[in-house]
Amino acid sequence: MKKRIVSCMLAVALTGAMMLGGCGDGKEPTAQGNQTEGETTNDNRGSKTEDGAKKDGYSFAGDIVGQGAQALDMIVAEEENVFETLGSQFQIYNDNFTADTQGTNIQTMASAGYDGMMVFGWNATLYTTISNTAKEAKVPFVMFDQVPTEEEMIKQLEENEYYVGCVGVDNYELGANIAKRMKADGIQKALVLGGSVGDVVHDARVAGFTDTFTKEGGEVVGTARCSDPTEATAKEDDMISGNADAEATYCLTGDFAIAAIAALENHSSTEMALYCSDTTSETIPYIKDGTIACGDGGSKIATVLASCLLYNYADGNIIKDENGKAPNFATIISFEVNAENADQYEASFLNGHPMDQEGIMGLVGDGVTYQTYVDYISNFSLEAVLGE
Repeated sequence: MKKRIVSCMLAVALTGAMMLGGCGDGKEPTAQGNQTEGETTNDNRGSKTEDGAKKDGYSFAGDIVGQGAQALDMIVAEEENVFETLGSQFQIYNDNFTADTQGTNIQTMASAGYDGMMVFGWNATLYTTISNTAKEAKVPFVMFDQVPTEEEMIKQLEENEYYVGCVGVDNYELGANIAKRMKADGIQKALVLGGSVGDVVHDARVAGFTDTFTKEGGEVVGTARCSDPTEATAKEDDMISGNADAEATYCLTGDFAIAAIAALENHSSTEMALYCSDTTSETIPYIKDGTIACGDGGSKIATVLASCLLYNYADGNIIKDENGKAPNFATIISFEVNAENADQYEASFLNGHPMDQEGIMGLVGDGVTYQTYVDYISNFSLEAVLGE
């Protein structure tokens, strides 16, 4: 399957969502909203490929907040892998880190005749518009990775029969877990380095970390939020200079951990432990040598589960919770990545896929229910992914 990148010019003003990490794919972008290759028909639905995967002829599309950051590009690659495994076509639309572009992309996808849309819910102000657009076009949509958290909005979405549900990680708990690890390591005073205020993911991580760290007797002595990753090294430098008693920095993504390492080069006599969320390939060597005490990872499993939910809906197996509502799986907990498991994590999540064909096929089709997903999420861990 060929990847088609739509509108891949990065906006100058990046949102905090870019700060999830990244690598590009080297493909040339096409004009925004244009589908220039890979048009599909449904003539061969239900047939099988030689390796046993279902060949259905379905066609799906999705948007991503931006491209060029490793975590975001991995999300796109994971969508492609799932739908390709299931025999479906998939096209990605790039929001270029701007709300207007996301709105345009949703309109384009909804009117293009796809069997379903993967919506990256980075912009809460568009949730109602997205829902209304999908309902008018009668196109099912699932929200993933960055998902609605406000109860009223969730209820509003549940009233839309084309709302498939949402899948995301619990970013508050993710920050809380880093705080607990810091305290276990004896850290008393910490800094926080991350994306801009208003980024729902980074805000939740900061809240979870700060609440937990202070409750356990620790003190957050400095916080720097960056509108652009290029600001991070200078801001970490300033925090270190102004907080000589700080012992550690919580970096909200792997990109910020790399920036913090660069800042520490200017403070050779400073002992600063680093902890990060969203472990990237760049951070793996530093986790292995102890420069980064630990990271966390596994969040891209949300993309896999959301893709399977959407496929089920398109294929006639509509997953509902025990109350007959679209499922809200926004409580996935990422696991710790440390020196002991870094190589395994890199192999299965950064260089490979956390779920093989058998696993993907086990989440779609007859007999797959809400409980199937509940059971998978409740047992999710690196060990489970590795079959240990």
